[in-house]
Amino acid sequence: MPECTLLQLTPAMQNLASSATLSMNEAVKARKAAGRKTIHLGFGEASFPLHPLLKEALSRAATHTGYGPLQGIPTLRKAIANYLERTRQIAAAPEYVAVAPGSKPLLYALMQILDGDVLLPIPSWVSYAPQARLAGKQVFGVESDPADAHTLTRERLSNTLAQARQQGASPRILVVNTPSNPTGGMFSSQDAEAIAMWCKAEGITLICDEIYAELAHGWREHVSPARFYPEGSIVTGGLSKAFSAGGWRLGYASLPITDDGKRLMTALRAMASEIWSSATTPVQEAATVAYTYPPELERYVRRSATIHGYATNRLYEKLVDLRIDCPQPAGAFYLYPDFSPLRTKLQKRGITTSEELAHHLLEEWDIATLPGVAFGDRPDALRLRLATSMLYVPEDVESEEEKDVVLWELLEQADRLPGNGKDEGVGLKLPELERVRERFEGFVKSF
Repeated sequence: MPECTLLQLTPAMQNLASSATLSMNEAVKARKAAGRKTIHLGFGEASFPLHPLLKEALSRAATHTGYGPLQGIPTLRKAIANYLERTRQIAAAPEYVAVAPGSKPLLYALMQILDGDVLLPIPSWVSYAPQARLAGKQVFGVESDPADAHTLTRERLSNTLAQARQQGASPRILVVNTPSNPTGGMFSSQDAEAIAMWCKAEGITLICDEIYAELAHGWREHVSPARFYPEGSIVTGGLSKAFSAGGWRLGYASLPITDDGKRLMTALRAMASEIWSSATTPVQEAATVAYTYPPELERYVRRSATIHGYATNRLYEKLVDLRIDCPQPAGAFYLYPDFSPLRTKLQKRGITTSEELAHHLLEEWDIATLPGVAFGDRPDALRLRLATSMLYVPEDVESEEEKDVVLWELLEQADRLPGNGKDEGVGLKLPELERVRERFEGFVKSF
């Protein structure tokens, strides 16, 4: 009888690794459990306490244990559509909004449903490319300009599209993320319109992942490309970042209000019926409160965005002071510094790639980061993704109760800040942020 391998993996899964962000978060938790103190810049989780309005709404809905509609409960879909129209000037309608257990499965479902290969900016979030490949699509990276805050230009889009077509591929999807993970960059209004108009001219479906849209730092307005190309744009988002509710796993997708959008929704509903059935009903009830966006929640989100902007800009200022190249973040809680000014000195220590640099910082300096290669960057590009959202609580705070007290006090202080990422003499105290600034200074000056 011929020998056979049990539990044989499909070809697509044989070389697929776990998400770099989730793996790093688990590694840091293991280090801390072993007594190894680590500055955690490797995981972007909105860490503020849940707002009482959402906590109360979830409690009221806790006994609603029945399955919800495939597409999401009607009141939530209506609230999301109104929210998108009011806050982002995006054309939206309840029957064209789908709700799921997180925006991540929606993005994956769209990759499975939509025809064509994928154009993806470099760098971009770690899961876009694996999701596309799992759907059997080819992925073509569009180089952004590191000298211009990783701007995505029409010229580079056109060049990449032409090269892909010469190779026999058929790119029909572009995924963008604004504000960006990993860079913290945001499209200007001109860039958003230019990208949208390019997609329209080329017949490209534009997926706008706007999970960080509410967390603009104040010096640049968030502008969705979908404003300029409503018939060909899909907008995704969710509760995790603005409302600090990642563990609730609640996301949405808003589809074009067209016949094509209706057909896409039919396919999305069919896929949902076979995979997730529905998002958790009590969470949907609570999310309805979030997206009606009462003044208390609007203030909470604004304050969160202000603190995120303050922390990233303080670290940005330190990196620039140390002569490390870094685009100024405009939203979310990320930075994407380039350590190439230290390349010659790093080479003398055997460090020539972003993975080796991240490993060195973790093992020698107890700083957890993510290498740029995880975001599609070249291995020899000495760029790292830094997340500041885990730096708001002092190291000696252990209980959840103490942590919440510290974070609520921090949110109260946000109103003292100018809302543009600057301090301007306020002197907000974030001991962990100061510690990481000192740690990077020590690293750079160790050469």
